[in-house]
Amino acid sequence: MANKFSQQPWDTLIDENLKRVFDEDANADLPPHLMDLLDQLDKIPVAEGSQGAPDASASSGEEAD
Repeated sequence: MANKFSQQPWDTLIDENLKRVFDEDANADLPPHLMDLLDQLDKIPVAEGSQGAPDASASSGEEAD
């Protein structure tokens, strides 16, 4: 059990550094070509009840006989 207590500072340090790296990456700006792609996708009209959406009642098994 003494090992568990000696490992605690290393675990905390690793956790803090991983969180810092992921936070920096999450807050980084996207490259311009990806921003352009997102702008193009925003301009595509999306109809409600589109053909590609799965039917919830069919996938839930309620109508299975």
